Amino acid sequence: MDELNNLNEIGKGIDKQWVWGNKDSYYRSCDYLQKINYCIQDLNREFHNLSDKTMKELVFIIVLVDWICEACTELPKILRKDIVDKDNYLEKAEVVESLKFFKALRSFVVAHPLGTNRHGKFGLDGDFICVDIMSKTSMITKQLSRDSDWYHLDFNGLRESTKNQKADYILNVYSQKADGMHFFKYIGIELEDLYHVAELQIKQLYDLDLYLSKLRKKDFEVTM
Repeated sequence: MDELNNLNEIGKGIDKQWVWGNKDSYYRSCDYLQKINYCIQDLNREFHNLSDKTMKELVFIIVLVDWICEACTELPKILRKDIVDKDNYLEKAEVVESLKFFKALRSFVVAHPLGTNRHGKFGLDGDFICVDIMSKTSMITKQLSRDSDWYHLDFNGLRESTKNQKADYILNVYSQKADGMHFFKYIGIELEDLYHVAELQIKQLYDLDLYLSKLRKKDFEVTM
């Protein structure tokens, strides 16, 4: 896993004031970009402390990635309406799917741990509730648990796993369907997936900048 790319090389298209239609939208775009850059800097600082995994760190990383996703999603919406549409600029499918995964994970870990039920595609349809976050499990837990108690959550959704599956964090959960919420189940997640969500958002931002850099104001003067 590498550090996230910063925004130092961006600006050839996004810096064009006319593509935003008015000064207010342009200044707001600058605020969005500043927010994204601060989040990237914070995530890269955390990158060097990943050996010391805590619940607080995971929540912080999720919040930072969430801010990047929100800013990157909102940014194209304040461009001139005739600049970005489905015929000339499309979000990549990989970016769209990664955002769906992230929203499911964010809901389950941070926003609605006891009631996430709108992400059935990722196995989070209301059956599981998240009650704790751990960076590792005790030897007793591993000895007493069965492989059937273990799952892994990534871009492909929730899948059955084993107690020896690599994971940066373990979500301790209960399942109504499995055993009436009597015994813990364990869902492993990896920080690499969270950083990859941010990475895809930043890449798409660079793609937007490249797209805008090729536009000429005179080609849009008729519709201004």
